[in-house]
Amino acid sequence: MRVGIISDIHSNVEALRAVLQEFEDRHVEKIICLGDIIGLGSRPDECVALLQENSDKILCAVRGNHENYLLKELPVHNHGDKTKAKLPKEILDLFRWNHRQIVESSLNYLKKLPEYATVEVEGTKIFVSHYPKENDAYRQFYYKPNLKESEEIFAGYDADVYLYGHTHIRNLQQSKSGKLYINPGSVGCPIGTDSASAGILDIEKDKITYEQLDIVYDIETVIDDMLQHSSEVPAIDYTVRRFYRED
Repeated sequence: MRVGIISDIHSNVEALRAVLQEFEDRHVEKIICLGDIIGLGSRPDECVALLQENSDKILCAVRGNHENYLLKELPVHNHGDKTKAKLPKEILDLFRWNHRQIVESSLNYLKKLPEYATVEVEGTKIFVSHYPKENDAYRQFYYKPNLKESEEIFAGYDADVYLYGHTHIRNLQQSKSGKLYINPGSVGCPIGTDSASAGILDIEKDKITYEQLDIVYDIETVIDDMLQHSSEVPAIDYTVRRFYRED
């Protein structure tokens, strides 16, 4: 089975459309979404709606921290980590604006998403998370963990493949026993590139392979759309500077 892996869409519906089309072209059968569907960009509800339209292909989807900002409460500190700096009002206003775009059907969809899940594909056990948690807080944060660090953050979870996002940085580690630790990168935050990041897992009974994808799309259209909202949500400029035109 061919399984598409997506994460950190962040309200970028153009990037999501491009990735889903690429999956279609490559005969992907099922899709796993690792969370942060919303947040930061300008089209949160359209992203949720597009996933719902493709519900027949969604094998599993989990919440990210941005879904929890909507469903639980806004963070005081970055990523809800008290050791990090407090978030400025402008960024929180951007989150609130994102939340106001979510219609009831999309809200109900997000409410049903679990924090994490384990699925099995052709005998392969896959642990699905935005990033592993302990006591309702994210475990030790590594932008690009090595194998030892990957094993540390997933300690206590039993699987053959471990999927996570959150960092926006693609990463692939494999243990001597064959366990895979995969971060496909961010669909919606290109960070100095012209493409969306995603991945494909090919799973056959005794063989697992992973392919990392870079899917080019019209980023300038996305930027223009975000900047149209800058008068009502000034901090959307932050998204453009930080995740599209990195300073």
